[in-house]
Formats: sequence, C-alpha cells, structure tokens
Amino acid sequence: MTGRVFWALPPAIAEADSELVARFDAALEEGERRAAGHVACRVGCTECCMGAFDITALDAARLLHGLAELARTEPAAARGVRARAAELWGRMGAEFPGDVATGVLSEDDGARTRFFARFADRPCPALDPHDGSCAVYRWRPLSCRTFGLPVRFGPQLLAPCTLNFTSAGADEVAAATVEPDPDDREGRLLELSAANGVAGDTTVAAAIATAPTE
Repeated sequence: MTGRVFWALPPAIAEADSELVARFDAALEEGERRAAGHVACRVGCTECCMGAFDITALDAARLLHGLAELARTEPAAARGVRARAAELWGRMGAEFPGDVATGVLSEDDGARTRFFARFADRPCPALDPHDGSCAVYRWRPLSCRTFGLPVRFGPQLLAPCTLNFTSAGADEVAAATVEPDPDDREGRLLELSAANGVAGDTTVAAAIATAPTE
C-alpha cells in the first residue's frame, strides 16, 4: 500500500464501534416498528443520499473497512465507489475547507456550511447510480442510519424525512421518536479514537479519495 492510513482504528475501538452501531440499528428498527407504515424509506429512494455532509472519524474508519470488504467480495462495485469518490473529490478538493492531504475538515462551521451548500446536488459516491442502493450499506455512517425517523440526541430533536409521516398525527410521530445513544457512547469512543491518533471530521468522498489503495 502507498500513502498513509488516516482512518484505521485499534481493534478494541473498532469492536466497541460495532457494538455502538448495533445499538443504533436496534433503536431505529424499534422506532420503525412503532411508525406503523409511515416510513417510505426503501432501496431506490435517495432523498438522504444527496449532497456532501460531515462524518466522524469512526464513520470514516467503518466506511473504509467496509469498502475493503466489498473489494474482496464485489470488486467491481468497490471500484465504482472509488471512481465516483475520486471524480467528486476532483471537483470539490480545491474548495475543501480543511486539509486536502488527509481529508480532515476544519472546525470553521461557516466554511463547512458554504462548502456543503456548494455541493448539495452531488450524489454520495457510495450510491449505486443504476439501482439507487448503497454499496456500503452495512458500514454506512451513523447519520445515514438515523435519517428518516425523528431522532433525539440530548436536547436536540432531529425532524424525520419529509417523505415520511405524511399522513401521521403528532402523537404518531412522537411515538416513533428514538434516542439511540442516550449516554453518549459515541462521544466517548470519539475521544478514545482521538487519543489513538484517529480524529477529525471528513466527508465520504474525502475519506475514500485520500485513503491509500492497494
């Protein structure tokens, strides 16, 4: 391999991240069950797959691990993801608000907002253009997992996708609200990750395009 590995987690943190993902998935599955048919999410619905957005170091590590797994099982699909990431990075790299060598975003919220707005119409590199599926669905970022339902993170309540709950009452929306990480396990894992040299936010395209390849 060439270059540096920017998003490799120690095994213990990677295992803890897998447990965190399982908790998120269980909470969202329960919320969808309570939503009782008000969720339109399905393969081919790409409402949440458009535009650049920030992902954490944990997300990036998980994503690249998944892409390596995909390369072993479905090499053509993995090559497609890498090619789309490289193409998008070629367009956005010059305007990237951060370190273009590592793909780490700066902490300037205003610069991030302007950057994300600039590329809001670009599809995620993981999105298969033929069938609208996510090529790395098993390893997708936590923000992708939580999009769709009303989700609470501490005092913050994220609204559901506008395609969901179109005929639901306020009580039905409230009943489907989930809180997947009430004790902020993700925050503690991010601190551990940073202590081990894996830190900073990035984007899907930046993480893939700046990562080493075999």
